[in-house]
Amino acid sequence: MSFSQPSIAASPPHEQPAWMAWLEWFLVGMLVFTFAWSALIPAWSTLNTDFPNYYLAAKLFREGYPFERVYDWIWFQRQKDHAGIDQPIVGTVLLTPPSLVVLSPWTSLAPLPAKRRWLLANLVFLLAAIFLLKLIAALKGRQVALLAFLAIAPLRNNFLFGQMHVLVLLLLALAAYLYFRDYPFLAGIALAMAAVLKIYPALFVIFFILKKQWRAALGLVAGLAGVAAWCVSTFGVSVCRFYLLQLPWALRGETVDPYNVGWNSIAALLRRLFIAEPELNPAPVVHAPWVYSLLYPAIQIAVWVVFAWALTSKTGDRARVKLEWATFLSLLLLLSPQPVSYHFIVLIVPIVLVADYLVQRSDYKLVYALVAIYALVCSPWLRGVWTSPSGWKNLLCFPRLFLMLLFCGIMLVMLISSSSESFGRRLRSRNAVFAGLAFLVLASAGAIASAQHFKGQFANYVARVTTTPDSLMATEPAVSQSAVLFAGFVPQGFATNKLEAARLTTFRSGGDWFHPTVASGESGSAWAEVATRGESRVVRFSDNDASRYETGMIVEAENAEEPVVSADGNWLAFLRETKGHGSLWLQQLSDKGSHTRRAEARQIAASDYDVRQAAFFPDHRIIFSSSRNGQSSLYVVDPDSNRIEALNIAGCSAAYPAVSPDGQWLAFSSEQRGMWQISLMNLSSRQVSELTHAECNSVSPEWSTDSKTIVYATDCGRGLGLTALARLSVGR
Repeated sequence: MSFSQPSIAASPPHEQPAWMAWLEWFLVGMLVFTFAWSALIPAWSTLNTDFPNYYLAAKLFREGYPFERVYDWIWFQRQKDHAGIDQPIVGTVLLTPPSLVVLSPWTSLAPLPAKRRWLLANLVFLLAAIFLLKLIAALKGRQVALLAFLAIAPLRNNFLFGQMHVLVLLLLALAAYLYFRDYPFLAGIALAMAAVLKIYPALFVIFFILKKQWRAALGLVAGLAGVAAWCVSTFGVSVCRFYLLQLPWALRGETVDPYNVGWNSIAALLRRLFIAEPELNPAPVVHAPWVYSLLYPAIQIAVWVVFAWALTSKTGDRARVKLEWATFLSLLLLLSPQPVSYHFIVLIVPIVLVADYLVQRSDYKLVYALVAIYALVCSPWLRGVWTSPSGWKNLLCFPRLFLMLLFCGIMLVMLISSSSESFGRRLRSRNAVFAGLAFLVLASAGAIASAQHFKGQFANYVARVTTTPDSLMATEPAVSQSAVLFAGFVPQGFATNKLEAARLTTFRSGGDWFHPTVASGESGSAWAEVATRGESRVVRFSDNDASRYETGMIVEAENAEEPVVSADGNWLAFLRETKGHGSLWLQQLSDKGSHTRRAEARQIAASDYDVRQAAFFPDHRIIFSSSRNGQSSLYVVDPDSNRIEALNIAGCSAAYPAVSPDGQWLAFSSEQRGMWQISLMNLSSRQVSELTHAECNSVSPEWSTDSKTIVYATDCGRGLGLTALARLSVGR
C-alpha cells in the first residue's frame, strides 16, 4: 500500500491573514486555561468516580486476589471499604481486564498521589497525540491544538474521573500515523493495543477488510491474538471466560441503567420509547419490545451498509482515505450503545482528519460547520430538558445523539459525493444491489436475535416485591413472616432495607450494610454485615424501630462477612476471607439483648474451598457454594463432625443455595448458557427443575416461611448485575 499526494482537484489551502493566526493562538490559550482551571486543578485534589475503580482493581490484582471477583458489585464495594477509599460507590461495569491493571505501577501509593501520577501521564499522552496528528495533517500546529482542546467536556471529565480515554486517543492517533506513513501492519497492532482498553477499536478489522487492506487487518488480528494469549496467561482462563460471557451485555448496552438518558445513544433512546421497566423507565410511549427489536438492528445495519457502499477499495488518494478513517471512527461512537462524555475525546482524531481533508479543498464553510457541530457535541453545557422524561418527551433529551447523527451524516454525504462515479450510476450498480440484500439479511437476523433475547425478560415485572423509582439495585433478600429485608443502593453507598406492609425502612450507620439475615423463629432482630475501613463485622440490630436501631446494635462477630442465621436463631454462620478466598465459620449466638462476651467462632470449611454463599438446613447442617478449581459447586457440611460432602449437580455450575423451611427443597442458581437461572431440587429424589429461563440473571433465592414462594434478585429487563426483587411461586 502506498499513498499518492492529494488529487489534482484539491487545491492548496490559502495563506491565512496574520490576524487569523493571532485569533487561533488566543483561542488555544483560552481553551488551555479552561482545561487547566476546570479539569486539571480540581482533578489534582479529588478522586472522583472512576479512578478508584481502576486503582482498586489494580491493587487487588497485584496482591493476588481472585481477579474475576472485581466484577462482583458487592464484593468490590466491600474491598473498597476495607481499603479505606473515600468513594460512595465503586464498580468495574465490564471494563476489560487489561484496562484494570494499567495503574499497577502506582498502587503502592495512596489513591490520590497515584492519581496525580496518572494525570501527569495523561498530559504526556495528550501532547503526544496532538503531535502525531500534526504529523498526519497539513494543518498548523495551533489548529490541531485548537481542535483538540475544543473537546472541553471530554477532556475535563477524562481528567477529573481518571479515565483511560486519553491513552486510547494516543493509540488511535498512533494507528492513524502508522497507517498513513505506509506501516499498515504496525497500525493494526496499535489498534489492537487500543482494543485492550476499550473494545471498539477492534472493529477496524471491518474497515480494513472493506478496503482490502490485508496487512493492516492481519496486524490487528495478530495483535488481538497476542493480547488474548497474554490475558489467558496473566489473568487465567476463568477471568477471560467470565469476561467473554458477559461481553454481549456491554455490546447491547445492558450494563449500568440502559434507560439512562445520559447515554444519549440510539439504544437508550429506543429503550426509553419502547421498553418499560417499573423502576428505571415506568412511562415509555408504549411497551413494545418488538418495535425495539425491529428498529435498533435496522438502524445499525443501515448505517454500516451505507458506509460500506460509499467506501472504495482504492488507497491512492490520501485525502479521501483520511475522510474514510474519520467517518468510520465517528460511526463507531455514534453507534456505541452507552457512550458518555469522556468517550468523545477520541473524536479529536476524526475532526483533525476531516478538517485537513476540507482545508486541502479550500471548503472552509464546511470546515467551520463541522467544527461547530463537533464543539457542540463536546460542550459541557449540552443537556437534555429532563433527566427522567416520559413518552415522546424523551426525544428532547438526546441532543448529543442528534448532533452526532448530523456530524456523521455530513461525512457520509461527503464520502458519497467525492466518488468518481455519479450518484445515480452508483445506485444502479451491482454493489447497490448487494448492499440492499445485505441490509435485508443482516437486519432480519438482528431483529430475530433481539426478539429472542427479550423473550421472557419482562415476566417478572408483575411479581416485583417493591418498586422504587430510579432504584438501580435490590439484592440479597431475607424473608421473615411479615417483611422482606434486602441490600440496595443509597446515595452514600449500600444500605439494608426493610419492606413491611408497603413501608420501606433503611438501616445504615458507619459503613456499607450488606447481606441482611433473619431467624424465622424470632421477631424483632436482624443481622447484617457492616463493612468499614480494615474489615467487616456482623451486627445484630432491632428492625422494629428505625429511629433507635443504632443504640441497641450488637457486634456478633469481627472480621466476618455474609452472615446467615439458623431458623431457631441459635447459630450464626459467616465467611472470612484470605486474599479474597472465603472460609466458612460457625458461632453460637448470644442471648437476645445480651452484651456478654460472644462464644468463639470455629472454622468448618477452609479457604481452599473459596466459599461464596451459605445457608442452614433446619437440622443445623450447612450448605455452601464453593468456587474451588474455577467452577462453582455446592457442598454440605455437618458442624458436629466437620464432614464435607459434595452435592453433585450434573452439567452446570451452582451457587446461592437456599433450603426451604420444611427441609424438603433446595433452591439455587445454576449457570445455563453463561447466565444464572433459579433452579429447584427435591432433596429426597435429587431431581432438578429450572424455574427461570430468560436471557438474564436470577440469583440469591430466599424462601418464604411457608416454603411455597421464593424471593429472588433478577436483572431481567435491567443492567447486568443491577437487580430488582421478584417473587416466584413454586409449583411442585
